[in-house]
Amino acid sequence: MSSTKPHHHMKLRLLFAFCLFTLVACNQKEEEQYERIDQEVAVSDPNSWVKADLQCEEIQSADEDNPLAVVYLSQVEIQYVLDTVYTCSVIAPQMYTSFGVPRQALSACGGWWAGRGNFYYTLHEGDSITVMHARPVQSDTVDFRYTLLRRIPIAQSTADLPEDSYMP
Repeated sequence: MSSTKPHHHMKLRLLFAFCLFTLVACNQKEEEQYERIDQEVAVSDPNSWVKADLQCEEIQSADEDNPLAVVYLSQVEIQYVLDTVYTCSVIAPQMYTSFGVPRQALSACGGWWAGRGNFYYTLHEGDSITVMHARPVQSDTVDFRYTLLRRIPIAQSTADLPEDSYMP
């Protein structure tokens, strides 16, 4: 840039560019949220307010000899690490049946590595979230036998708590 322009003019322009950027970013986020809400409503789940997203974070990619991924459950502001696996990805609701996941599951994820699998799904049960886990072996008829991995209390955002719960 030529130094003839007054300094504050450039600042203003930067500010404008920044505002524009945040505007675009916000809109994208909102759109994604709307899409997700549409999907949830389609399932017509009475528990749609319960958030229990299973997520996968690759630490070492599958291109390496020993890939590594962490499976964690994301709830409101809390994240619980559930397991460490070779590879894993989130399973879309329309794919649940092919992985032996019940339709009312809140979320599911899993992956195959060297003929063995690790699959997970979450269920809303009472005041807790149940995390189920299966270790199928890849064969002609894959048997997903899910067993209970752990129970996690449902995180309520503090805004929903009744006043008296703050009492000692």
